[in-house]
Amino acid sequence: MSVFLRAPRGVRVIALRSVFSPLTLVAFLYLPLLLAYALASPRVFVTEFDSRKTLSWSGFSFFALALALFAAGAWVGRAGPRPRFGRPPRPPTVELPSGAKRRSLAVLLETALVISLAAYAVWFGLGIARAGGPLELLDLWRRNPHVVKGDILATVPGVTTLTQLAVAAVPLALAYGLARRGSVLRALVVVAFALAAVRSVLYSERLALLELFVPALFLAAAPRRIAVPRVVVYALAFVALAAGFFAATELRRTYVYTHDFSVGRSTVRFLGYYLTSINNGMAVVDHYPARTPLYSTGDFLWRFPGLRDLRVEHVPALGTVSFRYADSFGVDPEELWPVAFAQQDLDYEFNVFTAPGFLAADFGWAALLAMLLLGLVSGRLYARSAESTFHRALYAMWLAGLFELMRILYFTSTRVFPAYLVFLGAWLVLRRRERTLPLPEPSGVRAATDPAG
Repeated sequence: MSVFLRAPRGVRVIALRSVFSPLTLVAFLYLPLLLAYALASPRVFVTEFDSRKTLSWSGFSFFALALALFAAGAWVGRAGPRPRFGRPPRPPTVELPSGAKRRSLAVLLETALVISLAAYAVWFGLGIARAGGPLELLDLWRRNPHVVKGDILATVPGVTTLTQLAVAAVPLALAYGLARRGSVLRALVVVAFALAAVRSVLYSERLALLELFVPALFLAAAPRRIAVPRVVVYALAFVALAAGFFAATELRRTYVYTHDFSVGRSTVRFLGYYLTSINNGMAVVDHYPARTPLYSTGDFLWRFPGLRDLRVEHVPALGTVSFRYADSFGVDPEELWPVAFAQQDLDYEFNVFTAPGFLAADFGWAALLAMLLLGLVSGRLYARSAESTFHRALYAMWLAGLFELMRILYFTSTRVFPAYLVFLGAWLVLRRRERTLPLPEPSGVRAATDPAG
């Protein structure tokens, strides 16, 4: 079906879910950011980001091909697989009542959210204790927010990771309509949003709120169709809201050190997080391709609490077995990249590479195939989101990573691994409870097709 539909009075309307498609993001987010980077003056990088602009033909070609292959994969994935020639279609199925299934899913999501909120309480409680009290924490954040982020609210391995269970539980609860008014899940979802907002401000991690807001926005908007002019207005309003929230948090965080609260600085810093990421990715393509094999794509494994420091002594025929990345691959990224940034005249404050850049650090130019696969998965999830409630919730969470594709590699990071576990648990619950039966065949069909008939 075409994205554009004809309203009764001839007004063109658009299905809002198409605004969130991978191809829309390529056309209206990724490519404009790449173009803005190419056109940005090298002086801006020196004066605003204390970095050298690393634009090169090889780096630009890599990024252009990466986005083109991502778009191609998304196009193919959106179309979906075709049935093989001559294979009869599967018989239609009837889903049995799902009351027990919904109850089991609600219990799973309530448990995940309770664990997430408890982890937040432990993490923030430790921060309050380090600061000497809640008022002291706020006062210190007002005077020196970098100390709050780096020391007072330093992440607690395992505990901070568990806060990310909400990243999956919230979209699943919203997609399945379980967060009804007055329900326990509704209250837990509201608290999760509130704590993510506090985290985004005090800990200077805006992604924490984006991970909940973007899925909720998609789930609310996807079923709607509105006139095309309104889409433009809503898109501009969303950009203004995002930029305003960024300005309020970023300038408050840096004003203490710069005393510059101007609109110009706000704009530069807002775009800078993406422009510097592309800039760093260009340096990776040119000077450090495949330097850290599988590091970013296996991030959840290398940083997994307990496993990352595990060493087994005196293993027969192997000696000492270590699961540390540096021991396995002979390079320590935490030591490599600060030195590499200094060698390339880059500011390590902006220390991410974009998804294509991180993949280039893992695979070199073979990362282009990874971008094709990423586009294929994204396109398929987008297509399935129109047919399946489960996939609608999964794509809603996936969208947070798509919005950040030109800054970080979200999909394989440690922060999203707990969310995948919740989705796996939800799938097992739905799979176990869901039973289907074939529809009865019309009378006479069996007699005509059964050889024994």
